[in-house]
Amino acid sequence: MSNAETQRKPIIIIPAPPRRAPRRAADKRHYRGPRPFALLLLALAVIALVHLLVVSHQPSAPASVTATNCAGLIRTADYTQLVHLQSNSEQLAAVEFVSQLDGGQPASLVQVTHNDTQKTLDVYVFGCAMPGKKPQLTTLFAQSGLRQGTVEVSKANTIITGALDTTITADASAFLLPLQQNIYREYAWKNGTFSRIAFPGLYPVTSRAEAEALQQNADSGQALPWNDPLATAQGLSKDVFKWPAVDARDTVLSNDGITAQVQLFQANPHMVVNVTLQRLLRHDNKGLWFVVAAYTAGVTLGLAGQKRTTLPQDIAAQTMLRSPLQLSGTSVLADGSTSATLFDHTLSAISSATTLPLQVSPDGTYTGSLPYSGIIPDQQGLLLIASQPLAANNTVENGQLLLVPALLG
Repeated sequence: MSNAETQRKPIIIIPAPPRRAPRRAADKRHYRGPRPFALLLLALAVIALVHLLVVSHQPSAPASVTATNCAGLIRTADYTQLVHLQSNSEQLAAVEFVSQLDGGQPASLVQVTHNDTQKTLDVYVFGCAMPGKKPQLTTLFAQSGLRQGTVEVSKANTIITGALDTTITADASAFLLPLQQNIYREYAWKNGTFSRIAFPGLYPVTSRAEAEALQQNADSGQALPWNDPLATAQGLSKDVFKWPAVDARDTVLSNDGITAQVQLFQANPHMVVNVTLQRLLRHDNKGLWFVVAAYTAGVTLGLAGQKRTTLPQDIAAQTMLRSPLQLSGTSVLADGSTSATLFDHTLSAISSATTLPLQVSPDGTYTGSLPYSGIIPDQQGLLLIASQPLAANNTVENGQLLLVPALLG
C-alpha cells in the first residue's frame, strides 16, 4: 500500500433519515396553534359565555320570536316592555301566572309600583290569543293609580284590588281596623271579560278581602263574635240599625250549618226583622257567619232600571248606583216616618245621605231621590229603608225595614 493510501482519512458513512410519507396539499401550509377539536371547544365556550351574558342582562327573551304557543308566551314575555316600564320611577314588583282567573287559559298578573310618596300601584292581567298560528298577548284587565294599592287573587278565583280611602279622617281611622281603611273592588271573569261584582255579605264586612282576612284570623285560633249566627245578627242591629239594646226575644229560627234564619225584635218602636246569614267562606263549624239579607215581610224595593222585588237578595248589587239614587217600593207605613240611609264601605252612614225622608202614598208605595257626595266612587256600601210607626200607633203597627248591598258610583 502506498504512502498516499495510508494517509487518506477514513470515510464515515451517515445513514440517511427514514423516508416520510408525502404531505397532502393542505399540509404544506405552516400551521401553528390549537388543533381543530380544541378550536371547537373554544368556540362552544365562547357561545356559552355570550348566552350567559345576554340572559343575565335581559330578563326574558323576546317572546314573539321564541314562543310558539300561549303557555310559552305568557311565561317568557318581556313584561317591562308590555307595561312601558319607566326604569327611573317604576318597578316591576311581581309577575304571577293566574290561569285560574280566566277559565283555565294562560294568563299573568303583573304589578307595577311607583316610586312616589303615594306608593301607587298599577295592576295588569294579560291573556293570549292565537290569530293564525302566532300567539299574541292581550290585555284582559288594567287598573292604575291605586294609592298604597294592593292586589290579590281570592279563594273564589276573583281579582281584588285595594286602595287607601283618603276621605277617612284621622279621628275616624282610629276606630277602624287597617283593612277597613281600604276600598276593595272585586272582579270576576264573565263572558270573556272581567266584570265588577259585589260581595254578598252585608255584615260584619262588605268585601271579600276583609271577609277572608277575618276567616284566616278565626282559622288561626282567634276568638271572633261572628262564629255564632245570633251574635252576628245582634251585632248588625247595634252597628247598622243603631238599636240601643238586644231583645231577649231574639231567636234562631233555623240553622242547617250553612244558612241560618234569625229573628230580631225591637220594642220601641216595635219592629220584627228577619235576618239571613250564611257561612260564605267555610261550610264547616269553623266558618264565620255573614249577614246576606235583613228585611221585614212584604217590603219591596226598586232601583233605577231594575224591577221591584220582594226578595232583598235579588237586588242587582252589581249595578253601579250613581248620585242621585232614584228608588221606589211598596209596603211601608202610610202614616209613619219613612227614610233612606246610605252606608259606605266602613258601614258608616254617609253624612249627606242619612235618614233622608221618602214620599209615601196612602197605599204604602214610596219614591225618593237620594243624593250623596263626599265618597270615593266605586265602593261597596249598604242601602237601608226604614219605616217607623208613630208613637201613638206603636202597639198596633209594626215598623218596616229593608237592607240591601249597593255599589256606590
